[in-house]
Amino acid sequence: MFSGWAIVDVLGHQRYVGYVTTEAFGQAVLFRVDVPALEARERVTKAPGRVAHRYVPAGTTVIEGAVDGYTKLIGSGSIYTMTPCTKEAALAALESNQARPLMSVQLPADRALSAATDDNEALNNAGPDDEDDEDDDCYEAS
Repeated sequence: MFSGWAIVDVLGHQRYVGYVTTEAFGQAVLFRVDVPALEARERVTKAPGRVAHRYVPAGTTVIEGAVDGYTKLIGSGSIYTMTPCTKEAALAALESNQARPLMSVQLPADRALSAATDDNEALNNAGPDDEDDEDDDCYEAS
């Protein structure tokens, strides 16, 4: 009987990381993987990528959403590797393996747009009636 932290790779290119025990159900013995919950955290991206359907450069500050823990029961015939490890190694593997919802918080300073100044806002908000009217006198009807 096994009991401890492990990284379990199963058929279908799936990986589960957590505390592993064995459980008997009649004659069937299954491996129970208790995958711990992950708290929300803020981090800075190391490479460019997509966050919420938009491209962000490396150095973007993102918030990774929390993920609930869960339990997975796996048959021995489905397992092709099981790597026993320390709790710290398992949690590090879980952090890098578990997909999380991302939200962009701040772009790197060299990639962010600068704030608009009063002059820029005046130019952007100018309409056709706001242009210089000096030439209007030339076309007056006599």
